Amino acid sequence: SKATVSVLNWFCVHETPPTRPRKKETMARMPQFVGMRVAVCGGGNACHVLACDLTLKGYKVGMHMPYMNEAEKFAAGMERNHGVKIHYHAEKRDGVAQVWKVSKDAKDVIPGAKFIFIAVPVNAQECTLMDIVPHCDADAVIVALPATGGFDWCARRVFKKLNKRVAIAGMAPMPYVCRTRRYGAEVDLFGTKRTVGFAASPPALCKPLATVVSHMLSLECEAFPTFLPVILQATNPIMHPGRMYGMLVGGPAGYWRDRKGLPRMEKFYDDCDDASNEWLHKLDAENQAVAAALEGAIAGSVGGKVLPINECLKWTYKDHMAKWGTAKECFTTNAPYKGLGSPLMEVATGYWVPDFKNRYFMEDVPYGLLVNRGLAELLGIKTPAMDTVIEWVQHEVGRKWLVDGRVNAAEGPQASPQAYGLTIADLKEMYDVGAPARGSKL
Repeated sequence: SKATVSVLNWFCVHETPPTRPRKKETMARMPQFVGMRVAVCGGGNACHVLACDLTLKGYKVGMHMPYMNEAEKFAAGMERNHGVKIHYHAEKRDGVAQVWKVSKDAKDVIPGAKFIFIAVPVNAQECTLMDIVPHCDADAVIVALPATGGFDWCARRVFKKLNKRVAIAGMAPMPYVCRTRRYGAEVDLFGTKRTVGFAASPPALCKPLATVVSHMLSLECEAFPTFLPVILQATNPIMHPGRMYGMLVGGPAGYWRDRKGLPRMEKFYDDCDDASNEWLHKLDAENQAVAAALEGAIAGSVGGKVLPINECLKWTYKDHMAKWGTAKECFTTNAPYKGLGSPLMEVATGYWVPDFKNRYFMEDVPYGLLVNRGLAELLGIKTPAMDTVIEWVQHEVGRKWLVDGRVNAAEGPQASPQAYGLTIADLKEMYDVGAPARGSKL
């Protein structure tokens, strides 16, 4: 859009930003960016990192935190500790950021923001968009972290409801490995991915926006032709359900209930075993088949951007990883993964059970793996491994996302294409890279 081009021009007053910032620039305030308004929506780990890192780079950051008492809790933590401390583990340095404004109300921080980063659970993206879009400037850009789970489908639906459109972009995977140590006061950034996939709508803005966001976040955003390869990246929707199935069901120890739980907290990455590796690659092989079929049905829509899981992790982390021949090798030799636990709860001494309310199950299946499975169904591709994992999770959490081998669009929560009423014809209309932009049913 012409309005969005104006914000891109803002970055070109002094020089065109490099695709990957020069090393000295990652440590210093960048004069051409100082004071630019940015908003961060959400209150989780990534939001802590975004707010701190962007503030330290000279942006004027407003945080939109509408849920529960997050805004009050964050503001109190920041005031009590005279700022939010961020530990950059890879760079062995710390910083303290005083975020400009924190509010529950979108009207306090969204107007005037040129870039609005949404780092909320996928199931909260629609209500977040409904809250912020009415307050967005015409030249604003909304960026989702991550944009798996059909973020652009969600945004289109919101724009139609509100009769207002702004530019959107999204990336996968989530760029940070991070944990909040003290809410509103201290956060650990264990590692930043070297490269992430990036898509935008309108598509013509993808490359310039990727360059700008790369500069802002100090990483490389690789421009993708459409949102489809973002959806299909072998990230959380493949990694989390696949590893948990291998840990809790598919391994030699058998079903977790039969063995009365696990005797210890199993590390999600360091302890990855052969059974988990097998299931990760089974899911990935089916995901690869979906990507190939989509490229065949909609030429140029995927463009070879959906790599096998081990190649994807190597592409993402580069020199952080010692071995990458298999998913297991990637998991066990990737430095930022070291020591991270699993979604397990200790309910008695030496008795650990899965936390099925955790996002690894309640986000990464209905808003992740099920989305990819839904695309497979539209294309007529059989997915026995995806079906096995989804049916196991739905049994544990009391859902019926798959019924008689088909996606049950009526069973919430979910973000499958079937839940959006999409067909292959609709996807062709949305993602035909050679066709002029048209309206769609969303």
